[in-house]
Amino acid sequence: MISSECVPFAKSGGLADVVAALSRQLSSMGHDVRIILPEYSFLNLEETKITVEKLIVPMGIKDETVKISETNLPGSKLKVVFVGHSVFTNRTGIYGEHGSHSYRDNYYRFALFSASAFSYSHAENWIPDIIHSHDWPAGLVPAYLNNFKTKNLFNQTESIFTIHNTGYQGNFSKYDILPTGLSWNGVSSKKAKYIDEINFLQSGIVNSKAVTTVSPSYADEIKIPGKGHGLEQILINKNEYFLGILNGVDYTEWDPEHDSFLDLNFSYKNLKNKWKLKELLQNKSQLPVNSKTALIGMVGRLADQKGFSELCKINNNNTTAIEQICNNSDVQMIILGTGEKWIEEELKKLSNKLPNLKVFLEFDNGLAHLIEAGTDFFLMPSKYEPCGLNQIYSLKYGSVPIVRATGGLKDTVIDYFKNENTGTGFHIPGMNSGSIVETVRNVLDLWRNNKNIIERIRKTGMLKEFLWEDSATQYEKLYKKCLNPEFSDSEPIFH
Repeated sequence: MISSECVPFAKSGGLADVVAALSRQLSSMGHDVRIILPEYSFLNLEETKITVEKLIVPMGIKDETVKISETNLPGSKLKVVFVGHSVFTNRTGIYGEHGSHSYRDNYYRFALFSASAFSYSHAENWIPDIIHSHDWPAGLVPAYLNNFKTKNLFNQTESIFTIHNTGYQGNFSKYDILPTGLSWNGVSSKKAKYIDEINFLQSGIVNSKAVTTVSPSYADEIKIPGKGHGLEQILINKNEYFLGILNGVDYTEWDPEHDSFLDLNFSYKNLKNKWKLKELLQNKSQLPVNSKTALIGMVGRLADQKGFSELCKINNNNTTAIEQICNNSDVQMIILGTGEKWIEEELKKLSNKLPNLKVFLEFDNGLAHLIEAGTDFFLMPSKYEPCGLNQIYSLKYGSVPIVRATGGLKDTVIDYFKNENTGTGFHIPGMNSGSIVETVRNVLDLWRNNKNIIERIRKTGMLKEFLWEDSATQYEKLYKKCLNPEFSDSEPIFH
């Protein structure tokens, strides 16, 4: 597994959770898994051991020397391997200074990181069957693999590339190819959209044996013209070697029955403590404590992708969607997250204006768990969502999700308005403020007039589970198919 992020070491988004959980699950199923990560300056690596003090990595203009350290992923025996070099150890962030902007030399930082994985394998005499790389920072890995194959190295190894979000692609100048040691034809494609610049995500797609993304619906959506950020055709060209495999959830962390972040625990069989946690959340947020108030939560990155333009900007009614939602005495709303400055500023203004809106502009994992547990509803009006995890957490915690009908949101939440018997939440059909407000109002009407229906939806959702075991089994089958194209799903899975 080659990734720029992995919990608990380095995280800026869901990529980190996926890499750790999928790797841990594959390891528990009998596979020899190793995770390769950059050694960032903020890491505390006192528990690691240095395995190679000076590892030579051939690059385009000069050889580089990196240090290799190892530890184990918590909760497993699998190795986590850190690549140490000044381009990582002398910087404060993962991709940029304090997360604000990207480092100009990210093309070289992550090219060196990618190439180092192969030097490490040589040094350890550990040649993997599958190299599974994740998102644009590891997009050159399949290109390096193909380059080695021309030299009769890594001939039995195949590459899998997972797209976590097509909105982040790693675009750089065409001339930045020189220091990487790769040829232009090795990273580009005549059928690709980007022919005058390096596009790491495009390279990962073009050069890998198989490509996955993190939900079936997102896989379908990004092949539609205009929805794949320019990569639609090369994804279509992968044919049966492009598919969506839904992310799982780590229920050892996200389970209200055993959640260590909560003062009280509960389950679908007994929700009494959930309503006490609702009171605690209202108190913590300095909102009036009232069990009859519909409490709506939002947790996550404050980004335009998440629907905040539609929520915060003044619409045709000369007001914002948040104001329209909160323009009821029996509704409260809590938002937790950090992100784009303009969104933070707009939310500050709205919270000063609306007494029933509370905004926390911070990262607080404990509060995130309390919001999932203590709210009645969870709102996710995303423009697009490759998978999403908060809506899955919400299902487990009995916070009924109200989500846009897109990507992984559509795959994990069953719309009550279309499936009354099996509904686990509600879909927002359109990507505009009017559609968001209308859907929330319809849900609140059910809350006021048919609470028994809401409770049925809540309990139906709490029984749903999205297990990494299921996702890992699908990856096993894909790995086997890449190594043996004649493999059929009816055959036993290898270990």
